[in-house]
Amino acid sequence: MENVTEQEKGTVEAVFAILGDPHFTEEHGSHLKIKKSGELASDLPTTNPWAGLEQLVAAQGLEADAILCPGDIAFQNSATTLSAGWKHLVDLGERMNCEHVVSATGNHDVTSRSQDEMFKKAVIRNLKAGYGPFEQLKCLRPPYPSVTRGDIDHQQGRDHRVRYFGASLLLVTAAKYQILIVNSCSEHGHDEFEHERGTFPPSAVDELKVALTQCDPNRISVAIMHHPPESYTQDGAGAHDFIDNGQELLKLLADQGDWLVVHGHKHEARLGQASGSGLQPVVFGAASLAIHIEEVKGTVRNQFYLLKVRLESRGLTGRFRTWDWFTGRGWEAARPDGDGIYDGATFGARDAGRVITDIAALSPLPMDWSEVIRRVPDADLLPPEARNQVRQRLRARHSLHIHVDSKGGQWTKLEKAAS
Repeated sequence: MENVTEQEKGTVEAVFAILGDPHFTEEHGSHLKIKKSGELASDLPTTNPWAGLEQLVAAQGLEADAILCPGDIAFQNSATTLSAGWKHLVDLGERMNCEHVVSATGNHDVTSRSQDEMFKKAVIRNLKAGYGPFEQLKCLRPPYPSVTRGDIDHQQGRDHRVRYFGASLLLVTAAKYQILIVNSCSEHGHDEFEHERGTFPPSAVDELKVALTQCDPNRISVAIMHHPPESYTQDGAGAHDFIDNGQELLKLLADQGDWLVVHGHKHEARLGQASGSGLQPVVFGAASLAIHIEEVKGTVRNQFYLLKVRLESRGLTGRFRTWDWFTGRGWEAARPDGDGIYDGATFGARDAGRVITDIAALSPLPMDWSEVIRRVPDADLLPPEARNQVRQRLRARHSLHIHVDSKGGQWTKLEKAAS
Protein backbone atom coordinates (compact mmCIF):
# COMPACT_ATOMS: atom_id res chain seq x y z
CA MET A 1 0.00 0.00 0.00
CA GLU A 2 2.91 2.33 0.72
CA ASN A 3 4.20 1.90 -2.84
CA VAL A 4 0.83 2.95 -4.25
CA THR A 5 0.81 6.00 -2.00
CA GLU A 6 4.27 7.03 -3.14
CA GLN A 7 3.24 6.62 -6.78
CA GLU A 8 0.20 8.83 -6.26
CA LYS A 9 2.39 11.49 -4.63
CA GLY A 10 4.43 11.76 -7.82
CA THR A 11 1.39 11.97 -10.10
CA VAL A 12 0.50 15.26 -11.80
CA GLU A 13 -2.98 15.78 -13.26
CA ALA A 14 -4.48 18.43 -15.55
CA VAL A 15 -7.67 18.80 -17.57
CA PHE A 16 -7.74 20.23 -21.10
CA ALA A 17 -10.79 21.29 -23.10
CA ILE A 18 -10.01 20.52 -26.76
CA LEU A 19 -11.89 22.23 -29.59
CA GLY A 20 -10.69 21.04 -32.98
CA ASP A 21 -11.12 23.23 -36.08
CA PRO A 22 -14.19 25.26 -34.96
CA HIS A 23 -14.62 27.02 -38.33
CA PHE A 24 -16.81 29.97 -37.32
CA THR A 25 -18.59 31.10 -40.49
CA GLU A 26 -20.97 33.77 -41.75
CA GLU A 27 -22.66 31.73 -44.45
CA HIS A 28 -21.72 28.14 -45.23
CA GLY A 29 -19.34 25.29 -44.46
CA SER A 30 -19.95 25.01 -40.72
CA HIS A 31 -22.68 24.83 -38.10
CA LEU A 32 -21.02 27.70 -36.18
CA LYS A 33 -22.80 30.54 -37.94
CA ILE A 34 -22.32 34.10 -36.71
CA LYS A 35 -23.63 37.53 -37.66
CA LYS A 36 -21.40 40.26 -39.08
CA SER A 37 -21.39 41.72 -35.56
CA GLY A 38 -19.68 38.54 -34.33
CA GLU A 39 -22.68 37.39 -32.32
CA LEU A 40 -24.04 33.88 -32.80
CA ALA A 41 -26.62 33.71 -35.60
CA SER A 42 -28.73 31.51 -33.32
CA ASP A 43 -28.64 31.14 -29.55
CA LEU A 44 -30.61 27.87 -29.63
CA PRO A 45 -28.46 25.11 -28.06
CA THR A 46 -29.85 22.54 -30.51
CA THR A 47 -29.16 24.70 -33.58
CA ASN A 48 -25.76 26.31 -32.95
CA PRO A 49 -23.02 24.11 -31.44
CA TRP A 50 -21.48 27.05 -29.58
CA ALA A 51 -24.76 27.92 -27.89
CA GLY A 52 -25.09 24.24 -27.06
CA LEU A 53 -21.54 24.19 -25.70
CA GLU A 54 -22.22 27.12 -23.40
CA GLN A 55 -25.32 25.34 -22.11
CA LEU A 56 -23.38 22.09 -21.62
CA VAL A 57 -20.62 23.85 -19.67
CA ALA A 58 -23.13 25.62 -17.44
CA ALA A 59 -25.39 22.60 -16.86
CA GLN A 60 -22.57 20.20 -15.97
CA GLY A 61 -20.24 22.71 -14.33
CA LEU A 62 -17.41 21.79 -16.70
CA GLU A 63 -14.00 23.28 -15.88
CA ALA A 64 -10.53 22.89 -17.36
CA ASP A 65 -6.99 24.06 -16.72
CA ALA A 66 -6.60 25.19 -20.33
CA ILE A 67 -8.46 25.38 -23.63
CA LEU A 68 -6.56 23.94 -26.59
CA CYS A 69 -7.58 24.79 -30.16
CA PRO A 70 -5.39 23.32 -32.93
CA GLY A 71 -6.33 26.05 -35.39
CA ASP A 72 -8.88 26.87 -38.08
CA ILE A 73 -10.86 29.17 -35.83
CA ALA A 74 -12.04 30.95 -38.98
CA PHE A 75 -13.42 29.82 -42.31
CA GLN A 76 -11.60 30.70 -45.54
CA ASN A 77 -9.54 33.48 -43.98
CA SER A 78 -12.51 35.63 -42.97
CA ALA A 79 -11.40 38.48 -40.70
CA THR A 80 -14.87 38.65 -39.16
CA THR A 81 -15.04 34.97 -38.24
CA LEU A 82 -11.44 34.95 -37.00
CA SER A 83 -11.94 37.89 -34.65
CA ALA A 84 -15.32 36.67 -33.41
CA GLY A 85 -14.14 33.09 -33.00
CA TRP A 86 -11.10 34.13 -30.94
CA LYS A 87 -13.29 36.22 -28.64
CA HIS A 88 -15.71 33.32 -28.20
CA LEU A 89 -12.80 31.01 -27.31
CA VAL A 90 -11.49 33.46 -24.73
CA ASP A 91 -14.98 33.87 -23.28
CA LEU A 92 -15.33 30.09 -23.01
CA GLY A 93 -12.04 30.01 -21.13
CA GLU A 94 -13.49 32.39 -18.57
CA ARG A 95 -16.66 30.30 -18.28
CA MET A 96 -14.58 27.18 -17.68
CA ASN A 97 -12.23 28.90 -15.20
CA CYS A 98 -9.18 28.18 -17.38
CA GLU A 99 -5.71 29.44 -16.60
CA HIS A 100 -4.84 29.48 -20.31
CA VAL A 101 -6.55 29.67 -23.69
CA VAL A 102 -4.18 28.72 -26.52
CA SER A 103 -4.57 28.19 -30.24
CA ALA A 104 -2.29 27.03 -33.00
CA THR A 105 -2.61 28.57 -36.47
CA GLY A 106 -4.65 26.81 -39.14
CA ASN A 107 -4.61 27.34 -42.89
CA HIS A 108 -8.11 28.91 -42.70
CA ASP A 109 -6.76 31.50 -40.25
CA VAL A 110 -4.18 32.97 -42.63
CA THR A 111 -3.97 34.27 -46.19
CA SER A 112 -2.62 30.92 -47.33
CA ARG A 113 -2.90 31.56 -51.06
CA SER A 114 -1.17 34.15 -53.22
CA GLN A 115 -2.99 37.48 -53.56
CA ASP A 116 -0.98 38.41 -56.65
CA GLU A 117 -3.86 38.30 -59.14
CA MET A 118 -6.17 40.38 -56.92
CA PHE A 119 -3.41 42.93 -56.44
CA LYS A 120 -2.79 43.22 -60.18
CA LYS A 121 -6.47 43.80 -60.99
CA ALA A 122 -6.70 46.97 -58.90
CA VAL A 123 -3.47 48.04 -57.23
CA ILE A 124 -4.87 50.94 -55.20
CA ARG A 125 -8.19 49.36 -54.22
CA ASN A 126 -6.52 46.11 -53.15
CA LEU A 127 -3.48 47.53 -51.38
CA LYS A 128 -4.47 45.71 -48.18
CA ALA A 129 -4.23 42.44 -50.07
CA GLY A 130 -0.49 42.99 -49.93
CA TYR A 131 -0.40 42.63 -46.15
CA GLY A 132 1.39 39.58 -44.80
CA PRO A 133 -0.49 36.29 -44.30
CA PHE A 134 -0.49 36.65 -40.50
CA GLU A 135 -1.53 40.30 -40.17
CA GLN A 136 -5.10 39.51 -39.09
CA LEU A 137 -3.83 37.18 -36.37
CA LYS A 138 -1.38 39.78 -35.10
CA CYS A 139 -4.21 42.29 -34.72
CA LEU A 140 -6.46 40.07 -32.59
CA ARG A 141 -7.53 41.27 -29.15
CA PRO A 142 -6.63 39.99 -26.64
CA PRO A 143 -3.23 39.09 -28.12
CA TYR A 144 -3.07 35.75 -29.95
CA PRO A 145 -2.08 32.85 -29.65
CA SER A 146 -2.30 32.61 -25.85
CA VAL A 147 -4.33 34.25 -23.11
CA THR A 148 -3.29 33.87 -19.47
CA ARG A 149 -5.67 34.41 -16.57
CA GLY A 150 -4.59 37.46 -14.59
CA ASP A 151 -2.68 39.07 -17.49
CA ILE A 152 -4.83 42.19 -17.16
CA ASP A 153 -2.66 44.56 -19.19
CA HIS A 154 -1.92 41.82 -21.78
CA GLN A 155 1.83 42.43 -21.48
CA GLN A 156 2.54 38.71 -21.31
CA GLY A 157 0.16 38.15 -24.22
CA ARG A 158 2.00 40.68 -26.37
CA ASP A 159 5.35 39.10 -25.49
CA HIS A 160 3.94 35.69 -26.41
CA ARG A 161 2.65 37.04 -29.73
CA VAL A 162 6.07 38.41 -30.70
CA ARG A 163 7.76 35.18 -29.69
CA TYR A 164 5.28 32.97 -31.55
CA PHE A 165 5.42 34.78 -34.88
CA GLY A 166 9.17 35.30 -34.63
CA ALA A 167 10.19 31.77 -33.69
CA SER A 168 7.24 29.85 -35.21
CA LEU A 169 6.60 28.35 -31.79
CA LEU A 170 5.87 29.33 -28.20
CA LEU A 171 6.24 27.57 -24.84
CA VAL A 172 3.49 28.41 -22.32
CA THR A 173 4.05 27.17 -18.77
CA ALA A 174 1.95 26.62 -15.66
CA ALA A 175 2.54 24.87 -12.35
CA LYS A 176 1.26 21.50 -13.60
CA TYR A 177 1.80 21.64 -17.37
CA GLN A 178 3.70 23.17 -20.27
CA ILE A 179 2.17 23.74 -23.70
CA LEU A 180 4.24 24.06 -26.85
CA ILE A 181 2.33 25.91 -29.60
CA VAL A 182 3.80 25.17 -33.03
CA ASN A 183 2.94 27.32 -36.06
CA SER A 184 2.81 24.70 -38.82
CA CYS A 185 1.54 27.44 -41.19
CA SER A 186 4.65 29.58 -40.75
CA GLU A 187 5.56 29.38 -44.46
CA HIS A 188 2.03 29.85 -45.84
CA GLY A 189 1.38 32.68 -48.26
CA HIS A 190 4.72 32.57 -50.05
CA ASP A 191 4.16 29.94 -52.74
CA GLU A 192 1.11 28.35 -54.31
CA PHE A 193 1.86 24.91 -52.90
CA GLU A 194 2.32 25.99 -49.28
CA HIS A 195 -1.37 25.82 -48.35
CA GLU A 196 -1.32 22.09 -49.12
CA ARG A 197 0.96 21.18 -46.23
CA GLY A 198 2.45 22.19 -42.90
CA THR A 199 6.06 23.17 -42.26
CA PHE A 200 8.68 23.00 -39.53
CA PRO A 201 11.69 24.83 -41.00
CA PRO A 202 15.31 24.63 -39.75
CA SER A 203 14.96 27.90 -37.82
CA ALA A 204 12.05 26.38 -35.87
CA VAL A 205 14.13 23.28 -35.14
CA ASP A 206 16.79 25.49 -33.56
CA GLU A 207 14.19 27.37 -31.53
CA LEU A 208 12.61 24.13 -30.34
CA LYS A 209 15.94 22.81 -29.11
CA VAL A 210 16.29 25.91 -26.95
CA ALA A 211 12.67 25.75 -25.73
CA LEU A 212 13.02 22.11 -24.70
CA THR A 213 15.91 22.99 -22.37
CA GLN A 214 13.40 25.13 -20.46
CA CYS A 215 10.89 22.27 -20.05
CA ASP A 216 10.32 20.63 -16.69
CA PRO A 217 10.07 16.80 -16.94
CA ASN A 218 7.80 16.83 -13.89
CA ARG A 219 5.10 18.80 -15.73
CA ILE A 220 2.56 17.43 -18.18
CA SER A 221 3.88 18.25 -21.67
CA VAL A 222 1.48 19.02 -24.53
CA ALA A 223 2.40 20.15 -28.04
CA ILE A 224 -0.37 21.66 -30.15
CA MET A 225 -0.24 22.29 -33.90
CA HIS A 226 -2.64 22.38 -36.84
CA HIS A 227 -1.25 19.86 -39.32
CA PRO A 228 -0.51 16.23 -38.42
CA PRO A 229 3.19 15.82 -37.65
CA GLU A 230 3.49 12.75 -39.89
CA SER A 231 1.63 11.39 -42.90
CA TYR A 232 -1.44 9.24 -42.62
CA THR A 233 -4.39 8.65 -44.92
CA GLN A 234 -8.00 9.34 -44.10
CA ASP A 235 -10.27 6.83 -45.81
CA GLY A 236 -7.59 6.32 -48.44
CA ALA A 237 -7.05 10.00 -49.24
CA GLY A 238 -5.18 13.06 -47.99
CA ALA A 239 -1.73 11.64 -47.26
CA HIS A 240 0.10 14.79 -48.36
CA ASP A 241 -1.09 17.41 -45.87
CA PHE A 242 1.33 16.71 -43.03
CA ILE A 243 4.15 18.79 -41.53
CA ASP A 244 7.28 18.77 -43.64
CA ASN A 245 10.07 17.78 -41.22
CA GLY A 246 7.46 16.76 -38.65
CA GLN A 247 9.36 13.60 -37.75
CA GLU A 248 12.28 15.72 -36.58
CA LEU A 249 9.82 17.59 -34.38
CA LEU A 250 8.52 14.31 -32.93
CA LYS A 251 12.03 12.98 -32.32
CA LEU A 252 13.08 16.08 -30.42
CA LEU A 253 9.97 15.81 -28.24
CA ALA A 254 10.51 12.09 -27.60
CA ASP A 255 14.14 12.66 -26.61
CA GLN A 256 13.10 15.31 -24.08
CA GLY A 257 10.34 13.44 -22.25
CA ASP A 258 6.73 12.25 -22.36
CA TRP A 259 4.60 14.35 -24.72
CA LEU A 260 1.02 14.49 -25.91
CA VAL A 261 0.72 15.98 -29.42
CA VAL A 262 -2.64 17.50 -30.38
CA HIS A 263 -3.38 18.43 -34.00
CA GLY A 264 -6.39 19.25 -36.17
CA HIS A 265 -6.83 19.74 -39.93
CA LYS A 266 -8.06 16.24 -40.83
CA HIS A 267 -11.51 16.67 -39.21
CA GLU A 268 -11.48 12.99 -38.18
CA ALA A 269 -10.58 11.91 -34.65
CA ARG A 270 -7.52 9.68 -34.34
CA LEU A 271 -5.51 8.52 -31.33
CA GLY A 272 -2.27 6.56 -31.21
CA GLN A 273 1.49 6.73 -30.89
CA ALA A 274 3.89 8.39 -33.28
CA SER A 275 5.85 5.96 -35.44
CA GLY A 276 9.13 4.67 -34.06
CA SER A 277 10.48 2.06 -31.69
CA GLY A 278 11.16 4.26 -28.68
CA LEU A 279 8.98 6.05 -26.14
CA GLN A 280 7.13 8.00 -28.81
CA PRO A 281 4.67 10.84 -28.14
CA VAL A 282 0.96 10.10 -27.97
CA VAL A 283 -0.65 11.78 -31.01
CA PHE A 284 -4.29 12.90 -30.90
CA GLY A 285 -5.96 14.24 -34.01
CA ALA A 286 -9.10 16.10 -32.91
CA ALA A 287 -12.31 16.02 -34.91
CA SER A 288 -13.76 19.35 -36.01
CA LEU A 289 -16.11 20.98 -33.54
CA ALA A 290 -18.56 22.14 -36.19
CA ILE A 291 -17.52 21.67 -39.84
CA HIS A 292 -20.31 20.35 -42.06
CA ILE A 293 -19.76 16.60 -42.28
CA GLU A 294 -22.83 15.59 -44.28
CA GLU A 295 -20.83 15.08 -47.47
CA VAL A 296 -17.68 13.69 -45.86
CA LYS A 297 -17.16 9.95 -46.12
CA GLY A 298 -15.94 7.75 -43.28
CA THR A 299 -16.45 7.94 -39.52
CA VAL A 300 -16.27 11.72 -39.15
CA ARG A 301 -18.11 13.29 -36.21
CA ASN A 302 -18.39 16.80 -34.78
CA GLN A 303 -16.93 16.45 -31.30
CA PHE A 304 -15.95 18.34 -28.14
CA TYR A 305 -13.46 16.88 -25.67
CA LEU A 306 -12.58 17.25 -22.03
CA LEU A 307 -9.33 15.33 -21.54
CA LYS A 308 -7.90 14.49 -18.12
CA VAL A 309 -4.16 13.80 -18.46
CA ARG A 310 -1.99 12.24 -15.77
CA LEU A 311 1.80 12.18 -15.67
CA GLU A 312 2.74 9.01 -13.82
CA SER A 313 6.11 7.39 -13.22
CA ARG A 314 5.66 5.29 -16.38
CA GLY A 315 4.52 8.20 -18.59
CA LEU A 316 1.31 9.88 -19.70
CA THR A 317 -2.17 8.42 -19.36
CA GLY A 318 -5.43 10.07 -20.35
CA ARG A 319 -9.19 9.70 -20.19
CA PHE A 320 -11.65 11.52 -22.45
CA ARG A 321 -15.07 12.91 -21.84
CA THR A 322 -16.43 13.21 -25.37
CA TRP A 323 -19.59 14.70 -26.82
CA ASP A 324 -20.99 14.38 -30.37
CA TRP A 325 -23.00 17.19 -31.99
CA PHE A 326 -26.37 16.46 -33.60
CA THR A 327 -28.35 19.27 -35.22
CA GLY A 328 -31.76 19.39 -33.58
CA ARG A 329 -30.58 17.43 -30.54
CA GLY A 330 -27.45 19.23 -29.39
CA TRP A 331 -24.43 17.71 -27.63
CA GLU A 332 -24.67 14.08 -26.51
CA ALA A 333 -22.16 11.73 -24.90
CA ALA A 334 -20.28 9.90 -27.68
CA ARG A 335 -20.89 6.16 -27.91
CA PRO A 336 -18.15 3.69 -28.89
CA ASP A 337 -18.14 3.51 -32.70
CA GLY A 338 -15.30 1.82 -34.57
CA ASP A 339 -11.93 3.34 -33.69
CA GLY A 340 -13.35 6.80 -32.89
CA ILE A 341 -12.98 8.75 -29.66
CA TYR A 342 -15.95 7.89 -27.47
CA ASP A 343 -16.95 9.11 -24.02
CA GLY A 344 -14.55 7.31 -21.69
CA ALA A 345 -11.84 6.60 -24.30
CA THR A 346 -8.35 6.31 -22.84
CA PHE A 347 -4.67 6.05 -23.63
CA GLY A 348 -1.60 5.00 -21.68
CA ALA A 349 -1.24 1.25 -22.27
CA ARG A 350 1.88 0.72 -24.38
CA ASP A 351 1.84 -3.09 -24.72
CA ALA A 352 -1.45 -4.46 -26.04
CA GLY A 353 0.11 -7.90 -26.45
CA ARG A 354 0.83 -8.08 -22.73
CA VAL A 355 -2.77 -7.07 -22.00
CA ILE A 356 -4.02 -9.96 -24.16
CA THR A 357 -1.73 -12.44 -22.39
CA ASP A 358 -2.72 -11.25 -18.92
CA ILE A 359 -6.47 -11.30 -19.67
CA ALA A 360 -6.24 -14.78 -21.22
CA ALA A 361 -4.75 -16.09 -17.97
CA LEU A 362 -7.62 -14.85 -15.78
CA SER A 363 -9.92 -17.24 -13.96
CA PRO A 364 -12.55 -18.19 -12.98
CA LEU A 365 -14.89 -17.04 -15.73
CA PRO A 366 -17.27 -15.33 -16.28
CA MET A 367 -15.74 -12.23 -14.67
CA ASP A 368 -17.12 -8.71 -14.35
CA TRP A 369 -15.11 -6.26 -16.44
CA SER A 370 -14.46 -4.13 -13.35
CA GLU A 371 -12.61 -7.12 -11.86
CA VAL A 372 -10.66 -7.59 -15.10
CA ILE A 373 -9.49 -3.98 -14.85
CA ARG A 374 -8.54 -4.46 -11.20
CA ARG A 375 -6.32 -7.40 -12.11
CA VAL A 376 -5.07 -6.02 -15.45
CA PRO A 377 -5.03 -2.20 -15.03
CA ASP A 378 -3.72 -1.56 -18.55
CA ALA A 379 -6.93 -3.07 -19.94
CA ASP A 380 -8.55 0.22 -18.93
CA LEU A 381 -5.93 2.33 -20.72
CA LEU A 382 -6.12 0.95 -24.26
CA PRO A 383 -6.72 3.50 -27.05
CA PRO A 384 -9.88 2.73 -29.08
CA GLU A 385 -8.14 1.03 -32.01
CA ALA A 386 -5.97 -1.17 -29.78
CA ARG A 387 -8.98 -1.90 -27.57
CA ASN A 388 -10.96 -3.25 -30.52
CA GLN A 389 -7.98 -5.33 -31.65
CA VAL A 390 -7.54 -6.82 -28.18
CA ARG A 391 -11.20 -7.88 -28.13
CA GLN A 392 -10.90 -9.48 -31.57
CA ARG A 393 -7.72 -11.39 -30.71
CA LEU A 394 -9.04 -12.63 -27.39
CA ARG A 395 -11.90 -14.24 -29.27
CA ALA A 396 -9.85 -15.56 -32.20
CA ARG A 397 -6.89 -16.91 -30.24
CA HIS A 398 -8.26 -17.67 -26.78
CA SER A 399 -12.01 -18.26 -27.37
CA LEU A 400 -12.86 -15.47 -24.95
CA HIS A 401 -15.81 -13.13 -25.42
CA ILE A 402 -16.22 -9.62 -24.01
CA HIS A 403 -19.86 -8.76 -23.46
CA VAL A 404 -20.84 -5.25 -24.58
CA ASP A 405 -23.80 -3.33 -23.15
CA SER A 406 -26.26 -2.73 -25.99
CA LYS A 407 -27.30 0.73 -24.76
CA GLY A 408 -24.08 2.47 -23.81
CA GLY A 409 -21.51 0.30 -25.57
CA GLN A 410 -19.50 -0.32 -22.38
CA TRP A 411 -17.68 -3.58 -21.79
CA THR A 412 -19.36 -5.41 -18.91
CA LYS A 413 -18.14 -9.00 -18.67
CA LEU A 414 -15.41 -11.44 -19.79
CA GLU A 415 -16.63 -14.95 -20.54
CA LYS A 416 -15.82 -18.02 -22.57
CA ALA A 417 -17.03 -17.72 -26.15
CA ALA A 418 -19.87 -19.96 -27.22
CA SER A 419 -18.57 -22.88 -29.25
